[in-house]
Amino acid sequence: MIKINNTLLAVCVIGFSVFFQVHCAIHGFDLTDEGYLMSIYQWFGTDNYYAQGAGGYPLTGYIGWLLNNIYPDGGILGMRLWGILLVTLTIIIFYNYLKRYFSPKMVLAGLLMQSLFVAQDPKPFGYNTLTALFAGVALISIIEGTLHNKKWLLLAGGLLLGFNIFVRIPNLSCLSFLIIPCFYNFKSWKDMNLKQNTVQVSTIVAGAVISSVLVWLFLMSIGADRLVIDLVASIGDTLGGKSTHGSSSLIAKYSENLLISVEYFVVFAVAILIASASHLVKPKWLKLVIWFLAFQVIYRSTYLYTSVLGDATLGMMNGLGIFGGCVYLFQGKVEKKLIALSAILFSLIIPLGSDGGFQTMWVGTWLSLPVGLSGLYHFVKQAKEQQWTLVFGTVELESVKGKIGNKKIRISSPADFKTAYYICLFSLFLAVAAKVENRAYYDPDHKSKKTFAIDSPLAKGVYASQERADIINPLLAEIRHYVKPGDTMLVYDSSPLLCYLTKTKPFAGISWPCVFYGDQYVHKFREAEQNMDRPPVIVMQNFWTSNKWGKPKASYYSSERDAPFSTKEMVRNTMSFIKRHHYQIVWSNRYYHIMMPTNSHNTQSE
Repeated sequence: MIKINNTLLAVCVIGFSVFFQVHCAIHGFDLTDEGYLMSIYQWFGTDNYYAQGAGGYPLTGYIGWLLNNIYPDGGILGMRLWGILLVTLTIIIFYNYLKRYFSPKMVLAGLLMQSLFVAQDPKPFGYNTLTALFAGVALISIIEGTLHNKKWLLLAGGLLLGFNIFVRIPNLSCLSFLIIPCFYNFKSWKDMNLKQNTVQVSTIVAGAVISSVLVWLFLMSIGADRLVIDLVASIGDTLGGKSTHGSSSLIAKYSENLLISVEYFVVFAVAILIASASHLVKPKWLKLVIWFLAFQVIYRSTYLYTSVLGDATLGMMNGLGIFGGCVYLFQGKVEKKLIALSAILFSLIIPLGSDGGFQTMWVGTWLSLPVGLSGLYHFVKQAKEQQWTLVFGTVELESVKGKIGNKKIRISSPADFKTAYYICLFSLFLAVAAKVENRAYYDPDHKSKKTFAIDSPLAKGVYASQERADIINPLLAEIRHYVKPGDTMLVYDSSPLLCYLTKTKPFAGISWPCVFYGDQYVHKFREAEQNMDRPPVIVMQNFWTSNKWGKPKASYYSSERDAPFSTKEMVRNTMSFIKRHHYQIVWSNRYYHIMMPTNSHNTQSE
C-alpha cells in the first residue's frame, strides 16, 4: 500500500485551493453583493455616513476599509486576494488543529471542498470569511480551554466571541458556545463539576463582555455606533417581513434547510450502497457501470438539479457534516465527542440571521464537514462483514428428502464500503468544482466565457462575459462626463458596484437600497433630499442584475407591483423625486439610463 506523507499532501491540497480561488477571483463580475461591500470599504473610515449598510457588520466595514487603503489601486481583485489569504489561513489553522484528533486525509478533503465552494462567493473578503475565521478560532480556544482547564484560552475564546459579534451582528448566536464547558463538565446530575463549570463559563462571558465594550467604545470614537443603532432599530421591520433579508418565515426556512440536509445525506448513503454492490459482480466493465451509476446519483442531485445558490450541494455538505459528526457522539473519546458536538453546533448556529440560512450563509460547514467526513470514514472502516448478510428463507419439508437449509449471500465487505465511500466523496468533490466553475452564485456562466475586461482601473484584472462587458463598459465611459470622484450619485435600485467604480458617494449613504428596504430607505432618502446642495446624478437600471442578468424591461418599475429589490413605496418615492426635480434621460443603452435635472448640465464638482 502506498504511504502518502500528510504534510506533503496538505501542501498540495492548500496549493490547489489557492490556485482555484485565484482562478475564480479573476473570472467573474458582480454588481450587487460584492459591489455593496466594496462601496462600504471605500467610505467607511473616511465618512461612514456613506456606508449606511455597514450597521450589520461594522468591524467588517472597518477592516475592509483598512485593507482597501493598504493598496487602494488594487481594486476588486486586490480585495478578493485579501479574502483568499484569509480563507487559506483558515484552512491552515483548522487543519493543524483537527488532524490531531481525526483522519488528516478526511480533514483535508473537507476543508478543500469547503474552500472550493466558498470561491463562488462574491464576497471572498467579507463577513462570511471573517466569521469563519474568528468564530472557528474562538471555538478551538474554548474547546482546548475546557479540556485542559486553561483560563487564558477560555478568556481568549470569549474575547474573540465578543469581537466576532461586530463582524456580523447575528453572530450573537455564537454565544451558544457557552454550552461546551457545560457538556464537558456534566457527567450526570449527581456527578457534575459545578464549580469548574461556573468558572469556565464565567471566564468566557467575561472575555466576550470586555471585547464587546472595547469595540463599542471604538465604534463610538469613529461615529459608527449610529449605524449599529439604526440596524437594531430596524429589527422589528425585519421580523415583520418588511425586509428582503429576513422575515417571520425564518424559522420555516431553517427547518427546510435541516430537511434538505437529511434528504441529501440519504442520497449519499444510497449512492454508497449502489457503489458497494459492485462486489456482487465479477466483470470489471459491470463494476465500472455500477460505480458510474453511483456517481450519477451524487453528481445529478448536487449539480444538475441544484439552484444557483447551490442548495442541494450545501444540503449534502451539511448532512455529511452533521450525521458524520454524530458518529463520534456515540463512539469515541471524550475529546472527539466534544469537538464533534462543537462542529455540529457551528454548522447549525452560524447561518442564523441570514434570510436563506445556509443557502446564503455558507460557512457553517468549515468545521463540521472535515469532522463529519472523518466520522463517516471511521464508520465504514469499522463495518463488520457479518452484519451485511442476507438470509434467503428457510423451508422445512416433511418429505423423505428432509430439510432445505438456509441460503446466505454476503453482499459486501468493509473494503467495498470504503471503496464506495471514496467513489461517492470524489463524485461530490467533482460536483462542487463543476458548480463553482459553471454556475457561480453571482456570475453563473462557464469561466471560459469570462475573458472580457471591465473598463475601470478599479476592476483591473477581473474579467466578465462579453454580454456583461458590453452592458457596463459603455455606461462607465459615459458616466465620467457627468460625475467625478467624490460627487454624490443615486444608483437605483440594484447596482451598488457603480458607486465604487466611479468613486462616488451613494445618495442617502446607501449604495444598495435592498439593505434599507421599505420605510427605512424612504426615510433616509427624504432626509438626504432635505440636506442636499443639488440633486444628484441618477443612474437607473431597467433589468435584473443579481445572479443571471435579465433583459431590459420598460415595465421594470411598474407601479402595479414591487420591483425585484424595491417596494411600491420605494418606487413611488424615487419616481416622485425624479419628477419633482425635472430629471431627463441624457444617455441610455436600454439597460441603464443616466439622468440629470434639466437645470443642470455640468458635473457636481464643477
